[in-house]
Amino acid sequence: MNKELNIPGDKSYLRLLERDKDFSDHIFNNSRSMISIINRNYIYEKVNSTFCNAHQLTADSVVGKSLEDVWGNETFQNIIKSNIDLCFSGKTVRYEAAFYATNLGKRYFEVVFRPISVESGEITHLIAETFDIDELVSSKQAVIEKEEEFRKFETNLPVGFLRCNADGKILHANQAFLTIMGCHNKTAIKKMNLKSFYQNEELFEIQRDQLLESSKKSFGRVPLKNPEGNEITCRISGFLAVDDSGIPSFIDFAIEDASHEMMLERRLFQAQKLETIGALAGGIAHDFNNILATISGYSEMLHEDLPLDSDISDKITKIQRAVLKGRSITNQILTFSRQVEQEKIEVSVSEVLRETLGFIKSSVPHSIKIKSSIPKKNVIVFADPTQLFRVFLNLMTNALQSMEDEGGIFSVFLEVVKGKDIQHKLHKDIVADEYVQLSFEDTGKGMEQSVISRIFEPFYTTREVGQGTGLGLSVVHGIVSELEGEVLVSSKREEGSVFYVLLPLSKEYPKVIVEKGKSKKILFIAGNKYESRILSLALKNTGNELVYVSDQCNLLKVMSLITERPDLVIYMSDSVQIKADDFVKVFRDQKSNIPCILITDNNRSQLEEKLLHSGIIKHHLIKPVSLKEIRNAIQASLK
Repeated sequence: MNKELNIPGDKSYLRLLERDKDFSDHIFNNSRSMISIINRNYIYEKVNSTFCNAHQLTADSVVGKSLEDVWGNETFQNIIKSNIDLCFSGKTVRYEAAFYATNLGKRYFEVVFRPISVESGEITHLIAETFDIDELVSSKQAVIEKEEEFRKFETNLPVGFLRCNADGKILHANQAFLTIMGCHNKTAIKKMNLKSFYQNEELFEIQRDQLLESSKKSFGRVPLKNPEGNEITCRISGFLAVDDSGIPSFIDFAIEDASHEMMLERRLFQAQKLETIGALAGGIAHDFNNILATISGYSEMLHEDLPLDSDISDKITKIQRAVLKGRSITNQILTFSRQVEQEKIEVSVSEVLRETLGFIKSSVPHSIKIKSSIPKKNVIVFADPTQLFRVFLNLMTNALQSMEDEGGIFSVFLEVVKGKDIQHKLHKDIVADEYVQLSFEDTGKGMEQSVISRIFEPFYTTREVGQGTGLGLSVVHGIVSELEGEVLVSSKREEGSVFYVLLPLSKEYPKVIVEKGKSKKILFIAGNKYESRILSLALKNTGNELVYVSDQCNLLKVMSLITERPDLVIYMSDSVQIKADDFVKVFRDQKSNIPCILITDNNRSQLEEKLLHSGIIKHHLIKPVSLKEIRNAIQASLK
């Protein structure tokens, strides 16, 4: 029997539909996501309250408007339209984008478009579900920025960071570690084991065991080796990370290059040692000079009481020579200890360097080749030219002596460098604007580090007994230090050595001011052409008029004419043009009482001894003569 279906009346059905609509509207409006319905004409037909609240809009201000009106033409065309068209083709579309809301500015959203179709299957609308992900994007961006910041920090910090497993296999190494260890392949480093960088692999295992006990530890300075086998002293700290079960996961190491630090410590120690030795040696030199003065004074008085042909007279002459040799040594000690102040003038370094090279070339054996690169442009420093000559001569002599057995190549270079470019080399916080850098390079025997650390000490020498005083480099150090410069050394055994002399260039130089009417005429009888030119430069700076004579006839002419006569004569005993006997003869024939200054080597000949005791000489100077010594002698002679 058929039962009739109980179909509600029209009003009941409408109430049911109304209830369903209210229910769907409730879900639509209370959804936590922003929901909107969009038709094929890109028009908003419906938006929920979450959408309106998020964008601070009302439903009436959105519904009926196109997406282009709400979001602007550029955003609609570049971001929204293509995704909507794809959704109307039947696909669900999900994307993230930044939108500029009128009231909120730029914010990031995740959008999902889902197609809506009718019974015929035609897609007439789409439902858009939007999520505000601005805080999430900002957090991700913050994480990325932090990671980038840490990456830059790890890359730029001059500390090597390295991660390895408990067996030492390298998992990660930053650029600083690669630089410190001289590794150029960042990919290959991950195939290496940290143990291979230790001189003794057992030391790594000892450090790992210590980390197992304390998880983090500083190991101080540890000698490592780079892939080429060269030692690099590093300061190492380690941190051990373990998993939840206490099993070691990895070890992080911080590795700093301590070689620079050690070098600074060595230089500081050497400077302190040289300062102590200098103070001690300077005091001894002063006392010894007083003793030498007593010996010299009594021997000279004794010499005057004896006939010149006496055997005892000859012995006294030898005593006086020994006194002069001793005085030369004490003067070198005082120069090293910087107790002899240098008189400084404008000096062309390139000119003095060329003169010194010319001076030593005559004594260089054929087995040694000399190379030089000296710019024609004058490089001016503020120094004592004779002391500068002394520095260059000592360095060149040392270089040549290191090659005297097997020969080699001696190279001299001069260049001007910026102070900021060599600040790391000088290890000074404050440097001059510019420096002249002189390089003296030889291919001789070279030196070990133990020798380099002592070469500037007075009386230290690697030569055989009797072949040197050991004062050459200590004098160089004293003179250059007085000029506020630096002497640096680089050497390898059996490969040779390089001495760098760095002198600051100054923009302004004090000028010698000579009072009107005080200028004197000085006759300079030159000896060795190279030394003489350096001395001429020093003499010109005294503010006096300098005149020269080329032979005995010119000397006689100058001495015989009252208008031509000088106020002072400086005579270098190795003069080729005028011999000592001829010099004495001219003075005696003219009955001249003009004061004379004699310049000789340490070891005087009998002819020089005769000249010294002729009564003509007012002052006697021993090579190398400083500008201060010349000035003092000139002032004393012209009183």
